[in-house]
Parts: sequence; structure tokens; C-alpha cells
Amino acid sequence: MEPDHGVMDKKHIRVEGKIYSAEKLAELHPGGPLFIQAFSGRDASQAFLSYHRRQFPHKRAEPAYISDDTTVSHDPQDHADFLELCQRVDKVLPRMKSFAPWHYYIKVAFILGSAFGLELYMHINRAYVWYLSALVGLFYALIGLNIQHDANHGAISRNPWVNRILGMSQNWIGGSSISWIHQHVVQHHIHTNDLERDPDIAGNAYIRLNPNQKLMRFHIVQHVYFFFLMAIYGFSVVIQTVDNILKGKHHTTMSVLLGPHRAFEAVTSALFILRWMVLPVYLTGSFMTLLHTVPMYIVAGYYLAFFFTISHNFEGVHMMEDTRRGFNSKSSFLYNQVVTSSNVGGAFLCMLNGGLNYQIEHHLFPRIQHSHYPKIAPVIRAFCEEKGIPYVHFDSINENMASCVKHLIDLGNNVNPVHITMISAAN
Repeated sequence: MEPDHGVMDKKHIRVEGKIYSAEKLAELHPGGPLFIQAFSGRDASQAFLSYHRRQFPHKRAEPAYISDDTTVSHDPQDHADFLELCQRVDKVLPRMKSFAPWHYYIKVAFILGSAFGLELYMHINRAYVWYLSALVGLFYALIGLNIQHDANHGAISRNPWVNRILGMSQNWIGGSSISWIHQHVVQHHIHTNDLERDPDIAGNAYIRLNPNQKLMRFHIVQHVYFFFLMAIYGFSVVIQTVDNILKGKHHTTMSVLLGPHRAFEAVTSALFILRWMVLPVYLTGSFMTLLHTVPMYIVAGYYLAFFFTISHNFEGVHMMEDTRRGFNSKSSFLYNQVVTSSNVGGAFLCMLNGGLNYQIEHHLFPRIQHSHYPKIAPVIRAFCEEKGIPYVHFDSINENMASCVKHLIDLGNNVNPVHITMISAAN
């Protein structure tokens, strides 16, 4: 489904009912031009709100102003609850102290050093053995969870170049930072669990994650084979990345302003193929060597897919029928982000998995670096309980997985799933 440009040119951007030149606004943006470029042709109101925890500074953005957009309505009260929460979070974590603490960089150095060192050792010594390949895959998963994720959300540093450089670790592990920002930041985060707009629940012919998808007879056992199919996720990322970059599309078309970045992304994809497909065969003289690199894809892909899946697919999860049409009083941005996500575990899993076990906190405040999630989680949970917003927390991974299985059974057995709460946007 294509983005809803409305009256906007593809090089314009809408924020709180006002149209701006995306190119000029990108030049003004202190966090770097990439995020503005990625949202070109779209409405970025909710993105700005969640990333900056305040209303948009229209006066400072006047040099990029084009016109008001009379085709949409904007009521500041629509986000009053979220701004109230921001004030409470600011008391325990001021905005300027939301970036990575010094000790986070020690973890970055260890993970990157281990991944680079292992890979270099394998190439130099032609040591393409399954157990080293699996270990590389583990460190690649840790890069995906702990480094590229924060970096490509702009959460590690106030300096956009630090985020951009560390964000390109996504390219090193077989993905694309640009494609990821388009898929994850522009689409998934803004339209979480939207049946039409969220690529993460689009599903496929074999997996029914979306109740709009046709129910097939074999879906009745999808809760069994789903966890086996996760093993091919790592392969699909590499293949899909190349396809996305060449086509300039993932679920929806990428912003035209991301075009200049795509050439570089294509080069890094080619380098990954060279490193892990061409070089091993060349150095050993055998195509059979590629079998020993398979565990890398399986371990990295499975680890990443598992935790992303269980955080948005659980019994009682809410799904959105159309978030393009705005929100009503019972379905604000705050409400939608909380009820479409779940948390699991605590501070230790946060340290290991880059905070992705605090999915609620992450979706509300994606620019807060994950080291701070355990600190702000009690504030957010108390606020949600006060406002009557369902806040789902699982004490263990086993509990979360069991709930995910029940969710898959529900989707695999019922045309209209019983345990999913549907939310329709206001007219």
C-alpha cells in the first residue's frame, strides 16, 4: 500500500497540519537530515512527538514553511495524555540525558570487536566451520539488537554522525540502514499493528499474523511450524534487502529523498555477498564451504525474529483498522503504542537484548537509549494504570512465548480471531 501523500508533493512533509519543504527542513534539523528525508511525502507529526517529547517548533521551522494543510485537522489535545507522560518521564530522565551513558560504548566495543575479530579469523585461516559461523551469527544478532537499532533511531548520541556510523553496522550484518529506517521507523513505529500500514504484520502465504489475510487450512498448525520457519529469517533479510534497495520499496515506496543513499546501500549489500558467499568459496575452492556459513544466518535471524515477534504478537493484543484517519479520545497515539506492544523480563534482558524487551517504552520513546528503559518503565506503567490503559508485562520469556502461541492458534483457527481487540480510528 502506498503512502498517503494527500495534497503534498513527494518532497514535502506535513507536521501538525502544516506543510514544509522536506529538503529545507532536513537542512535545519539538528539531528541530521536522514530522518526528515525518510519521512518526505508523509505526515511526521507523531514521529516528531515521540522522538522529541514536545510539540513541533513551528517558529524555528519557518524558513521551510510552505502552507497550512486544510485537508487535515490538528487538535493539540489529541496528544495531551502523551505530553503529560513526557513531563513525568522528564523528571526522572531529562531529554538531554536520554542518550547513551559512557559504559554503553564498552559494550559496543566488545560486540563489534568480537564480531569483526571472529570474521577476520575465519577468513584469514579459512576456518569456515559451523561452530564459529554460529558464534558470528550470535554477535551479528547482538549488533542488530544493541547497536544498529539504537543508532538508526538516533538514540545513541546527540551527534548525528555517531548514530549514522554505528547505524551502518546494520549493513555489515547483511541488512541496510536505509531500508530499515523506511520499514521500521517510518512505517512500523507510526502504524504499529495497523492491518494495512504495518509491514511487520503483513505476513505471507504460510504465516497468518494479520486477520485480514485469508485463512487457509494449514494455518491451523502455524503455531507449530512458525518457530521452525524463523530459521530462514536470516536468509530472507539478505535477499529482501537487495530487492528493497534495487526497487526503492518495502511495503510502500521509499521517499524520493532517500534515492541518493540507495547506491551506497547497494554497494554494502554486494560487499556482504562478497564476504560470505564469494570469498569462502574462492579461499577453499569448494562450494560446500557455504554449508558451514549457514549457521550464521540461522542463529542471527532466529534470535532477531523471535524477540521482535513475541513483542507484538500475544494473546489480547490490539490491532488497528486504519491509523491514517486520526485518533479518537479512546485511541490516542499513547494508547495505540502501549496496547500493541508487550514487555518481558527486566534489566538483565535489557542489557543483553538492547532494551527490546521493554517494547512499550521503546515504542513510546524510540530516541531514549535503551540503557534508561528500566528507569522509566515504572513511571510509564504507573501512568498507564492511572489512565486505564492496558499495560502488558510478562515476567518470563516462557510466559511471553506461551501467549504468542495462543495468539497464533487464534489466528490460525478463526476467520475473526477471538482474542484480538480491534481499534478503529475516528472519522
